Amino acid sequence: MTNRNVIRVLVCSLALTMLASVLLVDTAQAADRPLGLVDGQRIMDEYEAARDAYEQYQKFLQELEIEVAEREKALTALMEEIESQKLLLGQDALATKMQAFEQQRAEYFQFREGIDARAENEYKAKISPILDQVKTIVERIGKEKGYGLIVDSSTLSVMFKDDDYDLTNDVLAALARGED
Repeated sequence: MTNRNVIRVLVCSLALTMLASVLLVDTAQAADRPLGLVDGQRIMDEYEAARDAYEQYQKFLQELEIEVAEREKALTALMEEIESQKLLLGQDALATKMQAFEQQRAEYFQFREGIDARAENEYKAKISPILDQVKTIVERIGKEKGYGLIVDSSTLSVMFKDDDYDLTNDVLAALARGED
């Protein structure tokens, strides 16, 4: 997963979290209230805990990529060894090496199948707590300031925004104070 894709996933997750909370708002009540904006990308860029969590997640993904490459290299080396010795080995020895190759190949494919789940679990462990914290703060600010709707401007196509509606500074300040 590239850095750009991970950032998109983080931002989209933040947007989906915020959108889910927005859907809980009674639209009739929201019609008389102001709209608020939060820039989720800016929060991810400026909030140190979010940057740290993202860097840890990226490191985890890089370690997975290294492990995949190492396993692929080992498989290739074993296949090349079998090919180079095929004519010199007896049938039993060749069958034993082929069985070892098939076992290693099956383990590799099992490992590959589990990568997405491992990446998702790491994401949930590292990033989800940050998103939950931001969501809680956004909800609190929305209630305190009487907003009917707060959206993440980094994931929507915003044609116009009045900076008076941007609550990103309030969210960053609450995060800096360690609030939930």
